[in-house]
Amino acid sequence: MLSRELADFLVELSIAMHKHAIYPPGHPLLEGAVDAVARKIWSLLVDRPALAIGVARRQLVIEGVATDPNHPLLQELAQKLHRHHLGALKCTRGVERSEIAEVLATLAMDAGRMERPLGLMTDELAGKWNHVRLYALTYDRLELLDDDSPKQENKMSLGRAAQLWVGLARAALAAERLRRVA
Repeated sequence: MLSRELADFLVELSIAMHKHAIYPPGHPLLEGAVDAVARKIWSLLVDRPALAIGVARRQLVIEGVATDPNHPLLQELAQKLHRHHLGALKCTRGVERSEIAEVLATLAMDAGRMERPLGLMTDELAGKWNHVRLYALTYDRLELLDDDSPKQENKMSLGRAAQLWVGLARAALAAERLRRVA
C-alpha cells in the first residue's frame, strides 16, 4: 500500500502540473504550487537519496507500489506523463526549487501541441537539470517477474500488474545506466 507521504506528494505534483497547464508563467498561484511540491519532495529526500516514479498509462509506480488506477488525480497525472512517452522520472537529493519549477512547467506542456513528446527528448533534457531526470518509455529491457503462485486464466491480479509496471520503470532506469556506461 502506498504510504500517506508518497500519496500526498503525488497529489501535490498532480495539482501543481494542472496549475502550470492553465496559468501563465509568473502567475502567483504557480509560486505556491511549486513551493508545495518542493516541501513534499525535500521531506521525502531526507530519508532516501533519490525518488523515482514509474509511469504507466493509468497509474504510477513509486517506491515499488502502484497507485490506484481509479484515483482521478493520479490517473490524470499518469496519463499526462504517458502522453509524453515517459517511462519514469527521478529526483535526487539536492534538487533546487528552480529545478522543480522548470520541471513542472516542462511536464505541464500539452504533449499533443509539441513537435516531439518529452520522452523522445530525454537525451537533450539530461543536462538541463542537475537533480531531475526524465526517462523515455522503453520496453527493450522489460522483464516479467516469475511468480510461483497459481496463474489466473483470464485476469491479471493487481499484484501482477504492479510487478509489470515496476519492471517497466526498472527497464527505463536500466537503459539510462547502460547509456551512461557506453
